[in-house]
Amino acid sequence: MPEVSVITSVYNGEAYLDECVQSILNQTFQEFEFIMLNNGSTDRTPEILEQYTDSRIRVIHQENLGIPRSLNKGIELSRSDLIARLDADDFSSPHRLERQVHYMKQNPGTVLCGSRFQRLLGKDSFPQKIPFVENDRAIRKIISCFNPFAHSTVIFRKNAFLKIGGYNNRFKFSQDYELWVRMLQLGEARVLKDVLTVIRETKQSISNQNSTMLNLEGLRVRWNALCQFGGDPAKILYYFLKSVAGLIFPFQDRFRR
Repeated sequence: MPEVSVITSVYNGEAYLDECVQSILNQTFQEFEFIMLNNGSTDRTPEILEQYTDSRIRVIHQENLGIPRSLNKGIELSRSDLIARLDADDFSSPHRLERQVHYMKQNPGTVLCGSRFQRLLGKDSFPQKIPFVENDRAIRKIISCFNPFAHSTVIFRKNAFLKIGGYNNRFKFSQDYELWVRMLQLGEARVLKDVLTVIRETKQSISNQNSTMLNLEGLRVRWNALCQFGGDPAKILYYFLKSVAGLIFPFQDRFRR
């Protein structure tokens, strides 16, 4: 049985898909399965996926279920208790699985673990914009202000994921953020200092094409987090106003370095 299942749902991802896949195949930790869900792609994605012969890769072709339903399906089909996420236009550093699997084994009370990441704009790499928040106590204080986890950096426990009901289909663009808030009811969270993932930012990405809905859903998630964990009133007000500004000027500051 694999020790960790990597889950990727891809829709029309031909441009960066191979870099994503190769980053997992080249991991220093090799006891994994890689579940690739072709979510109704109309480009060369199906053809690219069928070219891989590594027995650890499981390709599932399906209609476009939307991201939450597709990810829920992939995780339900997985054979590991540890689930690592990776979007099809992002890629992982060679030591990612090794570092995160080791941490989860050494810390059984942790249900969710992320890492620092780099942003890739074109060919240029930059540090993450979101503030680095490391330990569980700090994460709970700040999660009512912003999402401290990038989706492609996380590893979490499947049993905790299933217990709290998986991704919520009502959240089309903030399904990860909403999931973390619920998952914190079951155990601790951590963000590792290591930079273990590269997040590609393009104007064609789902988050940038749907920035208004992303902000609206984010406000709902923050309210739920505030009700559960509280937070610093000044910081909450700052990030609330920042979200409101994002609704008025949806592309302002999106690609600034």
